[in-house]
Amino acid sequence: MLGQWTYLVYELAWALPVILGQWALAHRTLRAYWRVVVPGIAIPTLYLCAADVLAIHIGIWSLHPELTLNIWLGGLPLEEGVFFLVTNVMVVQGIVMLVCKPPA
Repeated sequence: MLGQWTYLVYELAWALPVILGQWALAHRTLRAYWRVVVPGIAIPTLYLCAADVLAIHIGIWSLHPELTLNIWLGGLPLEEGVFFLVTNVMVVQGIVMLVCKPPA
């Protein structure tokens, strides 16, 4: 249907409404706690990317080449890195929204 853009378009269509909704509801809180948000997103994203590179390298799974852009970053398909990033953004922002007090 969308050819090589399929995986990327679907994952962005799935995640961006949630991420934008979180920012619409709690942008002040998310900005106030950026020192928690940034490493909370970056550390697990880097870990998951590294684990995925290993899994792809040893043949545990692969992505269908006709449904991806075939852009690789350090052994990781772009779409996989984006998936891990947006998933962690939604999780970390959701936790910060639930746990942290909004700024005065």
